[in-house]
Amino acid sequence: MKSVIMAGGMGTRLRPLTCQRPKPLVPFLGQPMLDHVLNHLEKNGIKEHIITLYHLPQMIIDYLRPKDYLIDFTIEKEPRGTAGSVKEAAAFLKSTFIVVSGDALTDIDLIKASEFHHQKGALATIILTRVAEPLEYGVVLTKGDGIITRFLEKPTWGEVFSDTVNTGIYILEPQILELIPPRRNYDFSKDLFPALLKANLPMYGYIAEGYWSDVGSINQYRQSHWDVLTGKVRGLNGYIDESAEIDPTAMIRQPVCILKKAKIAANVKLGPFVVVGEGVKIEQDSSLSYTIVNSKAYLDRGVTITGAIVGEKAFVGEGTRLLEGSIISEGVSIGERSLITPRVKIYPEKRIGPMSVINTDLIYGSIERGQIFSQKGLRGRLHRDITIDILLKTGVAFSESLDAYTIATACDGTDKAKLVKRIISSGIMAKGADLYDLGDQIIPAFKLSFSEGKYNGGFYVFLEGEQIVVRFLDSKGCYLDSGKERKIENLIKTSDGLHPDLEPGHLFFNPNHLQEYLKKYPNLVLTQDISCQSPAGKRVLEVLSPREQLGYKAQISASGEDCRVFDEKGEELTPAQIEALAVYFYSKSEPGLIKVPIGATSTVEEIASEFGSKVLRVRPGLCYSEESTIPWHDAFRLLSLFSTDRKEPLSIILKKIPLKIQITKELPCSLDRRSQTMLKFAEAFGENSKKEAGLFYRDETGFAYLEPDDIKPIVHLKVESKNMELATELAARISEIIKTEA
Repeated sequence: MKSVIMAGGMGTRLRPLTCQRPKPLVPFLGQPMLDHVLNHLEKNGIKEHIITLYHLPQMIIDYLRPKDYLIDFTIEKEPRGTAGSVKEAAAFLKSTFIVVSGDALTDIDLIKASEFHHQKGALATIILTRVAEPLEYGVVLTKGDGIITRFLEKPTWGEVFSDTVNTGIYILEPQILELIPPRRNYDFSKDLFPALLKANLPMYGYIAEGYWSDVGSINQYRQSHWDVLTGKVRGLNGYIDESAEIDPTAMIRQPVCILKKAKIAANVKLGPFVVVGEGVKIEQDSSLSYTIVNSKAYLDRGVTITGAIVGEKAFVGEGTRLLEGSIISEGVSIGERSLITPRVKIYPEKRIGPMSVINTDLIYGSIERGQIFSQKGLRGRLHRDITIDILLKTGVAFSESLDAYTIATACDGTDKAKLVKRIISSGIMAKGADLYDLGDQIIPAFKLSFSEGKYNGGFYVFLEGEQIVVRFLDSKGCYLDSGKERKIENLIKTSDGLHPDLEPGHLFFNPNHLQEYLKKYPNLVLTQDISCQSPAGKRVLEVLSPREQLGYKAQISASGEDCRVFDEKGEELTPAQIEALAVYFYSKSEPGLIKVPIGATSTVEEIASEFGSKVLRVRPGLCYSEESTIPWHDAFRLLSLFSTDRKEPLSIILKKIPLKIQITKELPCSLDRRSQTMLKFAEAFGENSKKEAGLFYRDETGFAYLEPDDIKPIVHLKVESKNMELATELAARISEIIKTEA
């Protein structure tokens, strides 16, 4: 059996380690990653290899040419996708073959996987593994016999239905190449495998035992080293080479790995979790922990390094400190008594003078953070969670992700929002896109600016309590889905700067506060007792002519999207009551198709049915500007719906609506158990929502919706039923089955 090793990637998530070399040649325990891949294949009896190349192909060819491998190469002139690149090697593949990535570290038994493939008579076998965090992978669900029934690329937490993910290792029959169109960008996960599933061709998933890691990001690069040091990878272990020179006074705290010809001087403290590459020299009184030092680097006396990566042939001067998450690329020289602050990246061959304090990387600044996007957009406290550097990079990354040349922006009119808008705008213009500043607006009015197709995208900034929130929109004025937001986030973390010849974009100031909005919705009617937190929202209330007192009160959020409603008795309506009233008023006036958020109260179906309407539950990525949808994200229009042609108080109308008893719970669930929790819910309760967005459950006893929190270690459970006893029973049954744990 031959292997096809995909080694053409750009390695953007591993920058700056990949600035001067292709990803498969990034060092790992003293050897390029590609060597570990080839060694594993050879141990499993696979002796012939085809390597697909695109980025810096000659470096890989030159590296492998002197080695004792049977290798052929294919070089793509332009990216063809994973399946498309393998198609380029079709002439070499006449029998069963295996496809692997050039950056995957694994000890999976490929012989057993191959036996499984042949026993099942499979056309394609996807090797699967279990992971705690499946968001960056393709989630796959199989039957007991291994037949694949469902998969989804890079799901949100609300869509996770399994913890078995695609490793990118495939055992394939040559006939499958006939299904891949020639000279096209074609992907295994996005194109080929869905086609096989649709055609009901024999495609199996083999859930493998053993270790697997996609060493494609800085965080996973570190973690994979620690996994080797703790013995998680069969056949690959940390060790101290006998040729290493270690002074007797050096203190070694395991686990560590010290490769050949390394020199460790007196009173050096190493460990735990330290990898010292070949030929590295560490002078006396230095201290290293949770650090990777690649070959031939030199650390002078008294260097302190915690949680950093030091590249090949780097020089770190006497008394210098490298703090957590910093990356010093190959060939960098840092002068004595300098400080490299956490998560700073120093790109290759840079020179830093003595006694320097580096608190931003040499292009933009510290970007190696946790999850930046959460709960619809970029959110955090200015200068704490969100820095100016991050905002600048966000502008560059947003423009790059859309390949945009015209972008619109607006904000709620607060000073902080205006500042953030200007900083992000600078990044966008630096990337070469023209920026149209539409002034202070509410989001619903801002979205209307996209109706003519003038803009490739846009962003809106508003203040929510102490937090700044930035929402991103596509060319249609729809919110970006979580997948596109993650693309921006990855670009923020990995982008390596701007081309020096890039011409900046132009700035156009074109405030269009309310004209288009009022023209679009001329019949808005509001009660007098409505307030808004932002200057832009207050302006809308000033322009509109409010009706007389209608008894109820409302507070509209700064963005104009959401609202709190209080009835005539001063009692605040629950979200379920607001949803029910919206469907009631909308169905009464315009029966038809009504789109509601997936977790909306189960009462909406009954209300809609009474008026001959139909409800469709949709995922959060819906473009809420569609005319068939209740204006869930336009509080002004929603409240107008509540205020038009109404003679009865809200409290009286609510008594006519068949509202259910609702229980909401926050169940503790550690972050690494979220996928298992959602899988258990899907297996027990997800059957009737398979064809709809997300996971909910409905039967004659009630309705339930489960959603993990973006940040906190909890899952949100909403249960509804006709009485408290049934609701409590259903909530208890779900809690017991999913068995959430802290």
